[in-house]
Amino acid sequence: MLLQNLFVWMLCGSDLCWGVVFGRPRRSGEDGTSAKSDSRSGPLYVLTSGSCRNRCFELLELDPPTCRCDNLCKTYNACCSDFNQLCLRTEGGFECSKNRCGETRNEQHACHCSEDCLTRGDCCTNYRKLCKGDTSW
Repeated sequence: MLLQNLFVWMLCGSDLCWGVVFGRPRRSGEDGTSAKSDSRSGPLYVLTSGSCRNRCFELLELDPPTCRCDNLCKTYNACCSDFNQLCLRTEGGFECSKNRCGETRNEQHACHCSEDCLTRGDCCTNYRKLCKGDTSW
């Protein structure tokens, strides 16, 4: 592979690294020369124009929509209008309290203190200790 025509751009943060490669050689079939036809009959992504529905923390910026639903959208002021509502659930806080133990499930909460949270895997971090009486190691 000739490296003089290849350009790599990387953006790295504390927990995320994003890269783009320009000028890479095409794979077989990308330029339309493959005799093999693709029989899939639908787009790979279902576009939901301007919404984060089913796109939370997706690392692709599709066109359309021209808004983002990843953790960089706040930095670049490019979030879809429903990003906070659908992707950043902070209602109820991030810990259980005695009043929340056994509560009715509220899907708007960031984590849960309901009886079914263990089976669903979305309990707040202190649920076992505070609501079930488990002791720390």
